[in-house]
Amino acid sequence: MSNATILKPKPMTVLSGTNTLSGYAAANAANDYMGVVWKAQSAGSALQWIIVDMGADVAVDTVVLLGLTGALSTWTLRIDAATQAQGSGFGAGTFHQYASVPLLAGSAATSSARGRAYWEAPAGGPAAARYFRIVIDTLVNNTAITIARVVLGTRIRPTRNFDFGAVFGLRDTGLADFSRRGVLLRTRGMKLRSVGLSFNSLYRDEVESFIHPLIEKVGGTGPIALILDPDAHAQRQNRIWFGPLTGDLGTIWARANAGFQWQANIVDLESFAGDA
Repeated sequence: MSNATILKPKPMTVLSGTNTLSGYAAANAANDYMGVVWKAQSAGSALQWIIVDMGADVAVDTVVLLGLTGALSTWTLRIDAATQAQGSGFGAGTFHQYASVPLLAGSAATSSARGRAYWEAPAGGPAAARYFRIVIDTLVNNTAITIARVVLGTRIRPTRNFDFGAVFGLRDTGLADFSRRGVLLRTRGMKLRSVGLSFNSLYRDEVESFIHPLIEKVGGTGPIALILDPDAHAQRQNRIWFGPLTGDLGTIWARANAGFQWQANIVDLESFAGDA
């Protein structure tokens, strides 16, 4: 198992999406409401894409896609990047095209049954770019796609892995109680996955350069992406969380240099109903 990967979404503006269905604007892929999605209707080519603007040339080495309703294991993902000087037109010879990879991060389905994608930039691309085109190839013409959230950023990967004792849980928004006569009173709600990781041997420069700035920017309301293990695996979709940090947001300086401790607790924003 490799180190857990942490990703803070960089600010972006969605410029356009192919064949956008009325009521499901491409801009929806930049908000944190998993039920407010972008849908490309089944019209035209097997290739569907969304173009995002980072506002300036910035470094991006990781992309996560969430809420891929109906995505199939045969679909592929390609990332195209263009600098500010090259522009957002993505004309021939004006951008860098990365190699295609399988769209879904793993073959095992998520609890929500909505797919997730994970992409790391291979060597050879631009150090920074402003415009990114996220291309999904469905392999069959006239195929609709759905994306709930596009996350682009620069990954944080601590030198030392999290300690074992990781906690996997569930946030149930429903309520169960009993009447005065002992009758079960139940209000069903949606369920949210949660995870808690303990990093007990972080280096001081990692904490000062990455962890503290991350905490200070997102606080307890801004989301981050956490990939428990980014290596290729059938379960990798289920190893991706996207949501706010909860609990104590600080770190503890317990020992010299490599003795910083941080408890990262996240509640995933993509809900599911569970059993009725």
